[in-house]
Amino acid sequence: MTVITINDKEYDYDSLTETQVSIITEISACDAEIKRSTYASNVYNARHSVLMEHLLKSLEDVDDDQAELDV
Repeated sequence: MTVITINDKEYDYDSLTETQVSIITEISACDAEIKRSTYASNVYNARHSVLMEHLLKSLEDVDDDQAELDV
């Protein structure tokens, strides 16, 4: 017997209807996408921070009388 737990209550997976199984499958897909997008967001936030630090450091290193930066 396969058991799934939802909100601390156990349910027999084998006794679920086709619709209920379909809903569980969709919930699992949503969970996977949430994890994927959270991971991607964390990667972009980290990259943003690194690039910002790099930019600020490079701006501090520029002579004050320099009118333009070579990009």
